[in-house]
Amino acid sequence: MEFNKQAFETAFDIAINKLAESEKVTKTELKTVSRSILQATHETGQVMYMNKLVSILTPVNKKVAVLFLKAFTGYIYDDVLGAFTKKSKKKYDEAFADYVEFMNDPHNNIWTWANNHIEVAHKPFSLDKVTTFMINALKQAQGVGLTDVDIIKAVMKAGITPDAMLAIMSDESIMGNMGFDVEIKGDIPVAQDMSALI
Repeated sequence: MEFNKQAFETAFDIAINKLAESEKVTKTELKTVSRSILQATHETGQVMYMNKLVSILTPVNKKVAVLFLKAFTGYIYDDVLGAFTKKSKKKYDEAFADYVEFMNDPHNNIWTWANNHIEVAHKPFSLDKVTTFMINALKQAQGVGLTDVDIIKAVMKAGITPDAMLAIMSDESIMGNMGFDVEIKGDIPVAQDMSALI
C-alpha cells in the first residue's frame, strides 16, 4: 500500500483535534466532579460514587483520582479489588479536616491538588525490558515470515554497529550461554559450528 501523505495529514489533524477535545472534556469534567464527589462521599458515606468514577478513567487519571480521593475522603482503596471499600478509622478524621480546608478555596480541584502533590517519576532504562521487547519482536516477526536476519538488519539500521555485533560474538559468556562454540582468532570470532549462526 502506497503512503498518501496528504490523506494521512488530513486524518491525523482530525484525530489530534478529537483527542485534544476529549482531553479538554476530561480535564473540565474532573475539575468539577472532583469537588462534588468529595462532598457527596462525606455527606452520604457511599463509596459507589468514587468507584464509578475511578472505573471509567484512563490508568493515569485513575492513579491521580485514587490518590486525591484517599487524601480527602479517608476511605480505604483496595488495590486487589480496584475499589474503595470503607472508612479508615485511623485516617478519616484527618482527611475530613483536610477536605474542609480544601473546599474553602473554590479554585481547588483535583488538578490544582495534583500539581502540588504528584510528581511524575520516569522509569529507569532497563535492559531486561529491551530483552523482553526483542523476544516479542522476534515472535511477531516469525509470525509474519520474517527471519532473525531481517530483525538483525533492522536493529543495525537503528544504529547498532558491526563492531558492536563482533564484540558480542567475541564474548564467550554470551555466546556460550546461547549454545555457540566460539573460538577467537585475532579480533574476529569464528563459530566452530557455522550452522548455529545461520
